[in-house]
Amino acid sequence: MLAVTFSAAAQESQKSIGGKEHDMNIYGVQIGMDVPTALKTVFENANRKPGQEKPDAMKNEGKDKKDIRVVYKDLPDGALQLVFAEGKFVKQLVMLYGNVKRVDELRLPNSSNIGEANSGARFDDRYTIGFVDNKKQEKLWWRDEKNDKGVKVRLTFLSGNLTKDTTNWWQTVVRKTISIDPSEEANFIQAYKNQK
Repeated sequence: MLAVTFSAAAQESQKSIGGKEHDMNIYGVQIGMDVPTALKTVFENANRKPGQEKPDAMKNEGKDKKDIRVVYKDLPDGALQLVFAEGKFVKQLVMLYGNVKRVDELRLPNSSNIGEANSGARFDDRYTIGFVDNKKQEKLWWRDEKNDKGVKVRLTFLSGNLTKDTTNWWQTVVRKTISIDPSEEANFIQAYKNQK
């Protein structure tokens, strides 16, 4: 299996009080997996049925249309998108939650305000908090880690939207994304081409 794995000690130290949603994978798929391994992993871990081995949709994208995005609809947690760099290795995973997650359920802090830390509640403190843009309609939580190939991987949670989900939008999480840092794309491709 060509999956990127962290050492057992590193995995143990990275466990979050917020649960498995904080893991650097979705349905076991990780950055750097090759196409057959990633598709097999989704099939097995998302309880797909025989005849559902392939994704539900696929399209080419990127500057040279070499990247491939595949979409799985109606999975237990929602819709999953995988982007394969040059059609070979997973460089991005996006889970659009079918049922939104609650910020408190994921143990994400509501803000970086010092009062939040002094409240007595326990949060996963590895995240930076910000907004998508200066309109402040969607909140982001993100953290970066380097994987065993030395590639910087970012995990991001996105809140609901102020104009679309007006009631308690800041208390919900609608999407989880795991991706490589765009500045490392060339290094990422080279690192994984050299693993064979």
